[in-house]
Amino acid sequence: MIVFCIFGNLMELLSLDLEENDFLYRIRRNSRIVYVSILDGDILPPDCRTDSYRILSRLRNIPRWEEEWKTLTVRKSPRGIESTPDEFSPHALDLKQINIPSAIFVNLFDLTTVSRISDRISCVRSRDDGETWIVKIARFKHEIPALRQEVSVYSTLTLSGFPRAPRFVGFVYEETKTRIVGFLMESITGNPPDVENLRDCTETVYMLHSSGIVHGDLNKYNFLITEHGAKIFDFENSTVQETVDPTIAEEEIKALAVNMEDESGIGQRYP
Repeated sequence: MIVFCIFGNLMELLSLDLEENDFLYRIRRNSRIVYVSILDGDILPPDCRTDSYRILSRLRNIPRWEEEWKTLTVRKSPRGIESTPDEFSPHALDLKQINIPSAIFVNLFDLTTVSRISDRISCVRSRDDGETWIVKIARFKHEIPALRQEVSVYSTLTLSGFPRAPRFVGFVYEETKTRIVGFLMESITGNPPDVENLRDCTETVYMLHSSGIVHGDLNKYNFLITEHGAKIFDFENSTVQETVDPTIAEEEIKALAVNMEDESGIGQRYP
């Protein structure tokens, strides 16, 4: 992403979510992260909806833009364009029922992006000690349920000492610790598996089932072959069970064998 200085303000378009006639933007505004909801498509012309500079240049002319707010809702009325500050709250992950005592808390602005893995996942470096991690975030409210599910699974894995997944490091937040929007995990080195690694991956899945977890999305790009065996990750579709049903476990193992031969690229993340 590109940071712009517009009339003395540092601004960066971080994320966007476009529907047919309403648009949601996640924006860095100096040292803050704010959200703008546009409820009428006519407010932004088609050529100004995805280009960072054009979006930010247009938004700064919206009423009440210069005020202090966390979210801004913009709509048309008979009187023209109207803006309402803080009509909705920024999304955040509720940590109730999440138990990861070792977790640290890191401000997103204290992380430097090293490389982008997907829209929600990046390799980052701590500005404090230079340590490299993987960060996964929920950019908008509708991504929170998947994030909550994955963190819940990591809570179980962490407490059980499961050795075949990236170590859970901590939570990332915007502005304050009440606005948790993602998590950090260790960066592991390895290669995606092929058919020859089926045995290693199957062993890891058996271990996962023994920990009471059904993965739910066993494509080969959710594994890395490391010197410590096949590591597994991406638990958004996983479920925690007291005891995994043997039939479900067998079905997942069979699906793994099929998916290991898949060459469609489904599940692959871009560099």
